[in-house]
Amino acid sequence: MSTFLNDLRYAARSLRRSPGFVVAAVITLALGIGANSAIFSVVNTVLLQPLPYPDPDRLMMIWESNSYRHRETNVVNPQNYLDWNDRAKSFTGLAALSWSSLTFTGEAAEIVQGRAVTANFFDVVGTPMALGRSFTAAEALPGGPPVIVLSDGLWRRRFGADPGIVGRPVPVAGGSATVLGVAPPALGPMPWGEEEYWEPFRLDPADRASRGGRYLLVVGRLKPGVSREQAQSEMTGISAALEREFPDFNTNWSSNVVSLKEQVVGSSRQVLYLLLGAVGMVLLIACANVGNLMLGRASGRRREMAIRTALGASRGRVVRQSLLESVLLALIGGAVGLLLASWAVDLLVSSGPPSIPRLSEIGVDPRVFALTAVTSLIVGILFGLPTALGNADSDLAAGLRSENTRTTSGRSATQFRAGLVVVQMSLALVLLAGAGLLVRSLQRLSAVDPGFDPRDLLTVAVDLPEATYGDTVRQIVFFEQLSERVRQIPGVQDVGAVNFLPLTPQGSRTSIHLLDRPEPPQGQANTADIRYADPSYFTTMRIPLQRGRSLNAADRIGRPPVVLINETMARQFWPGQNPIGQRLKIDMWKPDDQVEVVGVVGDLHPTALDDVILPMVYYPLSQEPSRSRTLVIRHAGDVTGLATQLRATVHQIDPDVPLTDVATMFTRLSQSMSDRRYPMLLLAGFAILAVILAAVGTYGVLSYAVGQRTREIGVRMALGARAQDVLGMVLGGGMRLALIGVVIGAVGAVFAARALGHLLYGTTPTDPVTFAAVAALLIVIAAAASYLPARRATRVDPMEALRSE
Repeated sequence: MSTFLNDLRYAARSLRRSPGFVVAAVITLALGIGANSAIFSVVNTVLLQPLPYPDPDRLMMIWESNSYRHRETNVVNPQNYLDWNDRAKSFTGLAALSWSSLTFTGEAAEIVQGRAVTANFFDVVGTPMALGRSFTAAEALPGGPPVIVLSDGLWRRRFGADPGIVGRPVPVAGGSATVLGVAPPALGPMPWGEEEYWEPFRLDPADRASRGGRYLLVVGRLKPGVSREQAQSEMTGISAALEREFPDFNTNWSSNVVSLKEQVVGSSRQVLYLLLGAVGMVLLIACANVGNLMLGRASGRRREMAIRTALGASRGRVVRQSLLESVLLALIGGAVGLLLASWAVDLLVSSGPPSIPRLSEIGVDPRVFALTAVTSLIVGILFGLPTALGNADSDLAAGLRSENTRTTSGRSATQFRAGLVVVQMSLALVLLAGAGLLVRSLQRLSAVDPGFDPRDLLTVAVDLPEATYGDTVRQIVFFEQLSERVRQIPGVQDVGAVNFLPLTPQGSRTSIHLLDRPEPPQGQANTADIRYADPSYFTTMRIPLQRGRSLNAADRIGRPPVVLINETMARQFWPGQNPIGQRLKIDMWKPDDQVEVVGVVGDLHPTALDDVILPMVYYPLSQEPSRSRTLVIRHAGDVTGLATQLRATVHQIDPDVPLTDVATMFTRLSQSMSDRRYPMLLLAGFAILAVILAAVGTYGVLSYAVGQRTREIGVRMALGARAQDVLGMVLGGGMRLALIGVVIGAVGAVFAARALGHLLYGTTPTDPVTFAAVAALLIVIAAAASYLPARRATRVDPMEALRSE
């Protein structure tokens, strides 16, 4: 231990004598280790840490599935859920959830999003209340009292964390609701997002005869000893029985049991592992860079090491001494990298897309500290071992004869350093190619026509409380009055309304029946997306009318039901025909009525620009009023000021109706691409960092080479070599290394790019334009890095070079 401590003190003194080298190495290592620690923080929280529930691996999501319609995770029919709950033996319980919203009234009207859940929900997920209690079975029956459970966040934000709120009624639209309890802050996450309150889902257990609509989420807890595969087998059998019992509704429908953890993680797993691999390449480049610095420094210390060996130091002692220096250097770099990681994590969280779960939980925890320490230790050994072995194996006599400032490296050391440059260039090209593919893909996605004009559009959601606006006439009057007042705001050009905006996750789909042709076999009914819109929606959004007429004020309750369809539906169901005047029946809306097609409008992308456009039907909101709709307002002035005026306008009509989700259409358009933009920006950042490190490494190797070959260059110039000859010699050496690295990297990038396939749009993983562009860019950067040492070589004075030897 005494010897080890002596060597450690010597290593510290040695590093202190080379501050420039230490700063360069620490910054390089800190960037590589810090980036790895930051990405691992995300991977650790999202993928590795268990969900905050008792025995979380036993929690499952149970979906309905339909292979004919290519839907593996479809929401569940309420009556099917009741039969599952009665017949399934693999679960301790199955709980169902539906979407819900609640408007708190008073001085600060606020609408909050929550879930209507069956009485056993909190028992199934295994979460006891932090305060109070949850629902009883009687409270969840139809006609039960208005009761709610608050989330920890809502309890603190709106009620000031008052424990006395439990058992008290709180004012809500239409009356009051009694607070039964407060859930713990650890409740979450779930695949459906965060909720702010829970209320009973009032489902009559005796209602099994009629089946229509699928809209429930179902979560279950496996019994001890039951595997997911066993539960899946049982649920498949139950679904098959229900298909036989209710063929009109359940033909081709089965069930799908998915781990809740897998459902939460979703597609983010592949993206996060991709980013972890990319940042690992950055760390390897950093190691190669520091390795080159260490080798250069070791060449200047050959005499020192030779003297230590001559004085009796063993080979092992020399190796240990060198390794201690590199490990100490790596640990310092790791400490600085950990500081950088804590800043980077805040940036990753603030810019992360909604598709990455548990973002609010991400932080630098003990696991990240441990990984950073282990990574630093491994990195120190990785880049220090070649130097340590080289010092131990050096020629003693040659080392004693050498001078610190004028020594030459062996051929093997020179080749090794050149090899490190090739590795850096190869890895940099892999990252640059990946980033280039994602950039090109996002460019093509951004160029997709959304089907409407997003300029000068503000969107705002209005959700009328059911308790006070349950009557359809009141709904129609409120929205007509609101639209009229909004049109009077200066700068407003037009106002429309729709239930689900394009390029947002919300939507609904149902079966349709074409009356001009025979019914398809059971379970193979045609389907279409459904939207409710008012006549002004299409003009406000500037959605083109292709044929027929648009909706108008005459399409009201009591008039014959009419719909608009999109171009895709017209082409798919009436190819080469005029769809105007065709009649159909729609399961979700007036299923017994014949609905007439009166017009065809342009296609819109339902949830994202890369979505496949499917058939879509638009109902008139005036024939099927809805409490919830989103206003779209075309405005030529200040959007921020308009939002303030909108709130004041709504408050004048009814102060208990709040506005939510205010955003420009450009913001929504940008958000729809966030799942692709996020990995693109991170990968581009890693690629830029990798290219900078590779360029610095190339510059360092060539600068060292020029210094080592000063005498040779002086002799060449004394014998008549011109400056451009020396420039070409040095520049050519750097470019040879870069070209070899580009070729090897291109081969590696072809294989690595396959992992990007699901993130690409309109671009193949082997896109030749992207590969050619990034290869040319890397060669230009390598040429610039090689030019400075080459130019310095042309300024060598032959007489000075010869005298110095």
